[in-house]
Amino acid sequence: MLCESCKKRQATLHYTSVINGVVEEYHLCEVCAAGIQKGIMENFPVHKLFEGLNLDVKCPNCSLSYEKFRATGKLGCSECYDAFGVELKSVIKGIHGHTKHSGKMPKRGITRIKKEINIEELTEQLEDAVKLEEFEKAADLRDEIKRLKSNL
Repeated sequence: MLCESCKKRQATLHYTSVINGVVEEYHLCEVCAAGIQKGIMENFPVHKLFEGLNLDVKCPNCSLSYEKFRATGKLGCSECYDAFGVELKSVIKGIHGHTKHSGKMPKRGITRIKKEINIEELTEQLEDAVKLEEFEKAADLRDEIKRLKSNL
């Protein structure tokens, strides 16, 4: 395939542009692609993408930075879980493959934990029933959730 720009050399770069949902494909040789790359870098400086990002989040309680946590692997206090919530979820999911506990449970609190899990499952069923406009089922699920919460 020949370069769409100069129509002389073989196209080695295939460039796709998506602007406001309009997809355009270009097939260019290395020489023409280098000229376009220079124009793109002048009009759209990549370093501007990262200016607004706050990559060094800190815990308001112990002042531990996220970067220090990543270096040591240790959190400073219990409030670090809230401060680094989104970042921690992805780290935990990367390590374990999921973010829900699936191991052993303490014997003395197992009934409470089972009720909480049951409430979560019923809440999901309630949301599904509302989406499907099954309002009678949704009302029954709502009442069951209220009953379980009052027993906690």
